[in-house]
Amino acid sequence: MLEKIKELLYTFSCVVTGVLFACALFITIFHRDNRISVAVLWEILFTSFVCTCGNLLYPCREISTRQEIVRRVLHYLYINAVVFGCAALFGWYDLKNLRMSGFMFCCILLIFLVVSWLVWRHSSKVSQALNSQLKRYQEKKIEEGAGSCQEES
Repeated sequence: MLEKIKELLYTFSCVVTGVLFACALFITIFHRDNRISVAVLWEILFTSFVCTCGNLLYPCREISTRQEIVRRVLHYLYINAVVFGCAALFGWYDLKNLRMSGFMFCCILLIFLVVSWLVWRHSSKVSQALNSQLKRYQEKKIEEGAGSCQEES
């Protein structure tokens, strides 16, 4: 459970960073002369948190490749629904503007791919570290067992 919470916090920080870059780019391109309210910062944090909750689609156990693919597709669709839903709720832009919508789709896809890769890489490193520690522990136990057998002789 603690590992899942750590993963969610790591994902949240990656998502917020990606969303801030995307928002800065979006505002620079489409709203260059507008002043942005401080409320946008809270909206970004809220949207990022709800997007991060999509990680709960993945169980802590091993799943088949087919299940993994289905969950990734559902996760991506979930994120699109959250971002476009929040955009409509918070009035971030005109949903009928195809350039803005296309830009949003591209940003969502890019952030999804980068964050997925970063989380996968981070999880891989944690798994390798745990496996290494487990191997050392097992080797130590074997050595201790061999030592006690020699003392009995």
